[in-house]
Amino acid sequence: MKMLILGSTGMLGMALYRQAKREKITVIGVARSGADRTIDVTNETALQSLIVNENPDIVVNTIAITNLDYCERNPSLAYLTNARPASIVANICSEIDAASIHISTDHYYTGDKRKQHTEKSPVTLINEYARTKYAAEWFARTDEKSLIIRTNIVGFKNKSENPTFVEWCIKMLTERNPATIFDDFYTSPIDVYRFSEILLDLIEKGTTGVLNVAGKDVSSKKEFIFELAEALNLDTSHTKTGSVHMLTGIHRAESLGLNVKTAEKILGYKMPKKDEVIANLVNQYYTVS
Repeated sequence: MKMLILGSTGMLGMALYRQAKREKITVIGVARSGADRTIDVTNETALQSLIVNENPDIVVNTIAITNLDYCERNPSLAYLTNARPASIVANICSEIDAASIHISTDHYYTGDKRKQHTEKSPVTLINEYARTKYAAEWFARTDEKSLIIRTNIVGFKNKSENPTFVEWCIKMLTERNPATIFDDFYTSPIDVYRFSEILLDLIEKGTTGVLNVAGKDVSSKKEFIFELAEALNLDTSHTKTGSVHMLTGIHRAESLGLNVKTAEKILGYKMPKKDEVIANLVNQYYTVS
């Protein structure tokens, strides 16, 4: 099996690259810099040529601008990065008979708190990020062999200039920086390395369509951060509780729980619960720090 990973220097791209190597998969990383192949995915000709020349069995597209404010200010670039490449990948993969994997988002649901949304739940597109990611899903669907994953991945990237959510949490906790933590922003997080293992299992099974792959539990940001702090023996007394609705400006989806029963049925095993996700993160933290 030969796998091409678009966005191999991002949090998921790096973890998936390492896991593919562990499983003896021939893997080629693609990014703007620091990868096996360097291209700008907004360059349609370069992206097409790369896929055709490499002739992979699988293309995994992990690339996205995830900064909501940036997407709102730069809608054209958000479309060219988040959506347009999915169309190119789907088209070329159909031509060369390769499977395409598109990593989507959970940023589609609002107003229903801890609800676990299925793959068929109605979506609400309240900002440019959600619009471009949802457009990408429909582009990806033009390849009948595509797998589109909705998820909420957490983990480490080790790039101080652009910390991940978990990295921000740990820095805030260890340095005792004042912070307002939301108790009404709900997600189903899964750690990036466990996600990578599950994704490779799904690929091996030839899974197609839209699929939720996430943690089994829905938790608020406050619950998740407090349990992470407890696992790391860190104090939370310097934090205060607030509402996501305190934020001004861009509208944000906040009820991002995902129902993972379909993935569990396909795989024959359960998705990780919150305590397992946190244990994995703690282990990764002590490994990389």
